Amino acid sequence: MSQTAASPQGSLDNLPLADRLRWLLAVRIGVVVLLPVAAWVVTRTVDTPAVAALVVPGVVLLAVGLALHKLSAFGRRWAVAAITVPVILDAVHLGWALYVAGGISGPVVYVIVLHVICVTLLGSFRTGLKLALWHSLVVMSVLKAVDTALLPAHGVFQGFDSLPYGVFLVAVWVTAMMTSGLGAVNERELRRRRYDEEALRRLAGALHEADTGAKVAEALLDFTVDAADSPLAAVYCHVPEGSAVPAVDLAVRKRRDQDAEPLRAVGAPPPGSLLAAAVDRGSTVLAAMKGPDRWVDEVLEGARRVVAVPFGLDGSGSGVLTFEDDARSGSRIERRRVGVTEQAVAHAATAFARVALLEHLQASALTDGLTGVANRRAFDAAFDRELAVAAGSGAPVSVLIVDLDHFKQLNDTYGHQAGDDVLRGVGAALRSCVRPGDVAARYGGEEFALVLPGATADEAVAVARRLRAVLREVAAPRPITASLGIACQHGAGLPAAELLAAADTALYAAKAGGRDQAHLAGVEGPVTGGAVDRVPPIPVPRPVEAHAAR
Repeated sequence: MSQTAASPQGSLDNLPLADRLRWLLAVRIGVVVLLPVAAWVVTRTVDTPAVAALVVPGVVLLAVGLALHKLSAFGRRWAVAAITVPVILDAVHLGWALYVAGGISGPVVYVIVLHVICVTLLGSFRTGLKLALWHSLVVMSVLKAVDTALLPAHGVFQGFDSLPYGVFLVAVWVTAMMTSGLGAVNERELRRRRYDEEALRRLAGALHEADTGAKVAEALLDFTVDAADSPLAAVYCHVPEGSAVPAVDLAVRKRRDQDAEPLRAVGAPPPGSLLAAAVDRGSTVLAAMKGPDRWVDEVLEGARRVVAVPFGLDGSGSGVLTFEDDARSGSRIERRRVGVTEQAVAHAATAFARVALLEHLQASALTDGLTGVANRRAFDAAFDRELAVAAGSGAPVSVLIVDLDHFKQLNDTYGHQAGDDVLRGVGAALRSCVRPGDVAARYGGEEFALVLPGATADEAVAVARRLRAVLREVAAPRPITASLGIACQHGAGLPAAELLAAADTALYAAKAGGRDQAHLAGVEGPVTGGAVDRVPPIPVPRPVEAHAAR
């Protein structure tokens, strides 16, 4: 996996260097020194060299190993030398032991094979192959030395014989390659698991700091494209409508090496889609896409192999993480990706639930409990913010004040319960008329207010026309009408209190003019009034740049 290789954790050893040195010292004592002595006992003959021929070099070998072990504390170079130099000397000592105790057909051959296995497991697959080559050269040198009379032949050791030497090479190299291969697989798996654990720790830290659903989604997607090695991932989260809190649908997508992008225009996954199936099953779905799926085709750009991991939000919603998977179906890599992603989703689900609760509480604190629109506190904060943005960008900003006509009379005639029902309907009508980024609020009693960032006077008048038409459709004992006051300015101008006062003056002019009409500050006569105006389409939202400025 490319991320593992590039990671700072990629260079971590399965065992710390100090532990490797201690284990190699144990191998040197048991395998390199004591086992050859045992082989000498088993194979000795009358002309076999004395045991001192093995014990003395063994003691020297241990002394060199211990000295280098002590020097390893002075830096990594000394530590590397403490590993490589004694291993090279071990092979030389075992070659000498092969000469002393039994030759190429004796038990020292098995000691050499055992030495290759131990060093390969404690080192690396490259170390194992290098050691096999070094053992091959040392043994061949010993055999050739006997064959050429540089070393005297004795007992069963009569010199070089190609067949036993060939068997020895096969045994050593097959052992080295198999041990190296299995060791490399295990080492890679251990590093992947260690990397996954580190990635999960980083995810937990990011989720702890996330204070919005978008940040939780971004942290989860960062983990997915990294640890799951996915080129494209997306998360969808749905929080149903609560008391005075509208439903929330969050969709965020991330490509590898790019920032996460919110998908505001993407709707909820339709019934029958992969995401809906994952939520219904409540378990991970690994799918090879063979037919159209609008959500997958649009968000994951037609990915053919998709993993969908659903999660719940403690009864307050649900979500699905989806990502493109290029691993072979049923492979170990696919199982690892799915497993670690399911762990990440479990962590993220808790964070989503926490953030959803926090956002619900914040929204409740800024929402009018009866009508579901913003309260006066939220309106004041939004109005001040939009005026500051407009002052810096020169963009227009409009404000509407809406006063329901003869609402007190409706309350007195039909009762307060009917009045509350009307106010709820008016709140819904306001939400249906505003554009993305607009703020609708209950200003007080039967008065409502709208902040329209980026809206010109004409656009504000169009919203007023639509609002008057929609209010007439509110379920009520009698038709609902309203008087509206509109004020607009471009860039820096009047402060919030004075612009509101201008809208309020226009509102009183609308009331004085007979109600059921809208007046624009600075303009004589109603801009809407009389018969119900033709309902225009909702005005085009202000440019994206204006949203970014906020």
